[in-house]
Amino acid sequence: MATNGSDAATGLELAREGRFDDALPYLERANRAAPSDVSVLNAVGNLLVLAGRGDDADARYRIASRLLPADLRLLCGWARVSLLRKQPAQATELFRRALAVDHRCGKPGGWLESIVLEVADNDVACDLMAALVAAHPQHAGLRAVQAKMLVNGEYLAEAQAAFEAYRTMCPHDAWVRVELGGLASGRGDADTARAHFRDVLRIDPGNPDAIWGLGELEGGRLDNGLLTAARRALDAKPSIHVQARLHHALAKHYDRVGEYPAAWRYIARTNALAMEATPPAQRYDAAAHEARVSLLIEQCDASWLERLRGVGSDDRRPVFVIGLPRSGTTLLERMFAAHPCVVGVGEQKFAGDAWKRALATAGGSHHGLTGSHIADAAAWHAQRLDDRVRHLGLPTDAERIVDKMPDNYLIAGWLALTFPAGRIVHIQRDPRDVAISCWFSQFTGHAGWINELRHIAHRIEQHRRMLRHWRAMLGERLLEVRYEDIVADPERELRRLLAAMDLQWHPDVVAFAQQQGYVATASRMQVREPVHARSLARWRNYEVALEPILARLDAVAVQDALEFARPVRTAVTAGQRP
Repeated sequence: MATNGSDAATGLELAREGRFDDALPYLERANRAAPSDVSVLNAVGNLLVLAGRGDDADARYRIASRLLPADLRLLCGWARVSLLRKQPAQATELFRRALAVDHRCGKPGGWLESIVLEVADNDVACDLMAALVAAHPQHAGLRAVQAKMLVNGEYLAEAQAAFEAYRTMCPHDAWVRVELGGLASGRGDADTARAHFRDVLRIDPGNPDAIWGLGELEGGRLDNGLLTAARRALDAKPSIHVQARLHHALAKHYDRVGEYPAAWRYIARTNALAMEATPPAQRYDAAAHEARVSLLIEQCDASWLERLRGVGSDDRRPVFVIGLPRSGTTLLERMFAAHPCVVGVGEQKFAGDAWKRALATAGGSHHGLTGSHIADAAAWHAQRLDDRVRHLGLPTDAERIVDKMPDNYLIAGWLALTFPAGRIVHIQRDPRDVAISCWFSQFTGHAGWINELRHIAHRIEQHRRMLRHWRAMLGERLLEVRYEDIVADPERELRRLLAAMDLQWHPDVVAFAQQQGYVATASRMQVREPVHARSLARWRNYEVALEPILARLDAVAVQDALEFARPVRTAVTAGQRP
């Protein structure tokens, strides 16, 4: 019989490989043999929740807490499991106990923030932080984390107040002025943003975030003073993260002024530094992503769609804008949301969360999903959308609600099942321009694939593979548009898409740049401008540098042209409600 040590090692290794069903028996055995082994406890707790056995997970934490009542890892792990089980009150109490053990777990970048960001939706996170700040009003770190959560939830007035409270407690901290500047930039208030960033540079002349923020306000350009400040800051050999931010600001500057070889040198260094700063376990796993796409294609087939056809919500309001990052999803959402009968709620995790919740109760397989799983998930998702609309102060009688989470392209079939009367709009862009735009972007949440050219090419190839499947499965349910066609003739493309959404034409959709509101994505400056052609064929400025992956991207572009000229359609679901 295996010892507890070997059970633990085997279980943890299987879990790291994503083989959760295989890992669970080993980890349960190891936990029973050593209930105070916190590493095993946290692993088994998460897998029990995934298996729909949340009560068992909670019971194991209660046993361990009697043995280790003040163990920080145990308390934080239990809080994470509580959030996964949708028990925010228990999570809040556990975090209170964790703060009593070590108040540093509540500082920015600490365990509390990382756990809440990972597993809680925006509203739960904001409520949890409000309770913790009320219990620890003098904890400056909690104030900072609360402010960041409020920004994520787009509680902008409350975020402003939280940042100001933190600034009162830490008046010499440049970070809060940077955050206030970013908040103003997101609102489109360039003058206020500029003033905050300039204040930061008076305190810290080489601050990379202030230099970046000022450059962003000028379309990427840095004046001579900022260029000098950035170079001096690099000469001082700062941390990897600061170096990466400064190199990125310089790359954007040289790209915007047309000095492309210099821009490439700086952005290549930016991505190399980002890779160096990323722990190996968090780096992009191309084989794992490809296996995920293969599994979705295998399980979400025509028989799956037919078996569950018509069981979702009859709510016709949701519109899901999907596609690769930097393909134009934010632009399209802003255009739609300028229509008087449409509201946009930005990038929301509701679809993915609803899908994961349903899968967890169906044994982890799409084949186990039933009509009640779909109906329950759709009702939960629709309620989240309603809550978000009310929270943002948008009209509650809108005919359409736009959610533009790009990666929802992976679960387009799920979207079609949960909201048969909704619309799924896929936007596609020249893969070479997507590659360059991703390479020049440093956004979070994409598992490092933007930091290596070969991984960008792989992600694009797998995206096209996934979309070919959904085109065949969903037929006319999948509305498609090319970014280049929107730029060439926005009115023609918007008329076509609005008609497919059962909406009348309205000229405001092409005057979207005049629309007010907060924008949090990497496109926040671009989408405040009218449609322009500056980004078309941008890749040609870097054709030589793209050589390692250019043949792969060219092949995708050729296939794209063929598929858009001759759309793939089948009779499986075309014209039907999946």
